[in-house]
Formats: sequence, structure tokens, C-alpha cells
Amino acid sequence: MMKKFGISILTLVFLCLVVFTTYGKTPQRIISLAPSLTKNLYLLGAGDLLVGCTSYCTLQSETDAEVVASAIQVNYEKAVMLKPDLVITTTLTKPKTIDTFKKLGVEVLVFETPQSFDAICSQFIDLGEQVGKKTEAEATIADAKERQEKIKEKIPADAPRQKIFMQIGANPLFGVVPNTFMNDFVRFSETENIAADLAVGSINRETVLVRNPDIIVVVLMGLIGEEEKKQWESYASLSAVKKNQIFIMNADKACSPTPLSFVETLDELITQIYLR
Repeated sequence: MMKKFGISILTLVFLCLVVFTTYGKTPQRIISLAPSLTKNLYLLGAGDLLVGCTSYCTLQSETDAEVVASAIQVNYEKAVMLKPDLVITTTLTKPKTIDTFKKLGVEVLVFETPQSFDAICSQFIDLGEQVGKKTEAEATIADAKERQEKIKEKIPADAPRQKIFMQIGANPLFGVVPNTFMNDFVRFSETENIAADLAVGSINRETVLVRNPDIIVVVLMGLIGEEEKKQWESYASLSAVKKNQIFIMNADKACSPTPLSFVETLDELITQIYLR
């Protein structure tokens, strides 16, 4: 009963703050609940529309937006005081959070978790259209795809196909699997994913050792990434150790990329594998 009363009060506050409806119009005040979408707004040149974000979003300036959410909780009172006309988020956001914003009269745009580089590009154009930047979005995608093709040309024609393990979790251990946009790093680098047969990516260290990858890419931040790299380097018989091919990849760029940061990360990966 108290929860319903609280939401009703918030709804009343929001309706009093909004002078006119903006549905069907280009949004002017956006709250982003996903770091990747926040980055995309900046890339589109629409960072000035951002008024609220999560504590995990990277802002170009601390004054760009108010933090209204953590990874698990939204401060709705603070959010509605910002008078947003659009909330952008992904399917990783709890349905209850999405429903609450809708009950407060705020339009919510939910993006699926992209399963490929092409999906990242399509969503970028969709977001661009929503914020009145479709032309800019299409130009950015054309540039990103052209760069992607040029980067792939760096791979020597006679290069042997190597086995790769891309680690995205430490405890428990997780690897990149098919039908995810991160698996496109594997595909575009023309390597063989040792976790290709896994459904969700959970794998133990012993299995990785048995499958003996030639390359290990640790996609983890800070000390955890460094510790995992050292752990793998302790296995002297591992092919990746013998070939000195254990790398740390920038987790922020790789796991929540814009179209351009995706190709930048791909470039770094291909350079590490083939051009060192």
C-alpha cells in the first residue's frame, strides 16, 4: 500500500513539473540507464540532451548529468525532478524499473542486448533517429564498417588459424560464446573460439588448459585482470604462454562498445595477434 502511495506521489510531482507533453517529438531531456547508450549519445553529438545517468556511465564532464541510479537501484524522486522526456535503457534493466518510469509518465526506449557488430550498428542508427541525429548516425556507421574491413585486411593471407579464449569473468570463470557481439571479435580476427560449444560461457580452468588456446585475452578491469594474466602465465605448458600471447583488453571498451570503439578494439586485437 505504501509503495503504491509513494509511486502516486511521484507521479503527481512529475505531472506538475511537466508543462507540455513531448511524445512524438525529439527528446530534450534524456536519462540513460546503460553505459553503452550514454557513450552512444556522446558519439552522436547529443550529449547535451543527457540529464541523468547511472553511476557506471562515463561522462565527458561531471556537470553533464546527475547520477540517478546505481547498477541495481534507481532514485525515482531524483529522476523525476530532472523532468526527463525519455529514458533509454537495455533489456538488462529490471522490468519493474521500466514499468515504474512508464507509470510516472516517462517514455522508455528499451534496446535488446546486441548479439553482433551489425546489431550494435543498427541500434546506433535507431538511437540516432530517436534523438534527431539519424544522418550523423548513418555517417558514423559507414565509417565504422569501412574501418572494420580495412582492419581485417591486416591479417596475413597465410596466417595459421589459432585457438583463442576470451575471458570475461574470473570468479566464476566465463568465456565469450557464440551469438554475442563479443564473439565477433573472434570471427573478425579469424581465430577459433575454444568456448564455441558452450551455451552460457561458464567454464573451468582445467577445461581451458585441456583445450590449450594459442591466445588468451583477459577482458577484465584493474587488478583482477592483472592477476588473471599472471595466473595463466604460470602454466608453462600452455600454448598461449609459449607464444607469449596473453593480453589484457580494455573491458569498458570491449564490453559496452560504441560502433567506433568496437572497431578500435578489434584493431588492437588483430595488431596483438598478427603484427607484434
